[in-house]
Amino acid sequence: MNGIFFFDPTDKIYADHFPGNPVVPGSLIVHAFMEASKKMGFAGKGYAIESFRFKHFISPGEYPFNIQVSSDGLRCELYQNDRTVVTGSLKI
Repeated sequence: MNGIFFFDPTDKIYADHFPGNPVVPGSLIVHAFMEASKKMGFAGKGYAIESFRFKHFISPGEYPFNIQVSSDGLRCELYQNDRTVVTGSLKI
């Protein structure tokens, strides 16, 4: 599944994370992947969050993502321009 995540710059969470230099918290990124997986038909499933790597900080805005189904779960990637900024797996 390919799509776009939108992290709203007007969300109040960015006032504290971090003042003057807003950064999307990793927990929101993982949550976005979990919500996208529900749209793929994995709603109500239990997940183990594994090996998420945050290679670069990202500011609020739009980011393309990809989720691929593997034999043991979902492989997740988030992109900024031409680089992969987040990788991880949701084990089902």
